[in-house]
Amino acid sequence: MKGNRSFQETIARIRQNRKRCIGVLLILLGIVLGIVSRAAGGSPSQDFTSGILMGLSAGILLVGILAVLLSFIRRR
Repeated sequence: MKGNRSFQETIARIRQNRKRCIGVLLILLGIVLGIVSRAAGGSPSQDFTSGILMGLSAGILLVGILAVLLSFIRRR
């Protein structure tokens, strides 16, 4: 049961820091979209799609960074 208790404590910590976890996940998603946008390219339609993915990547990264920063600021 001791191992189970630490798992429950971990779940409780994640629930307390939900905004921070969501922010980190958004940052990771933004990085993945940036990598995918670099891989996509060639024809004009692929370049257009790549540009949209890069724009989404930048926006998602900014939202993720803001979410993490706000969770640290409000924690104090």
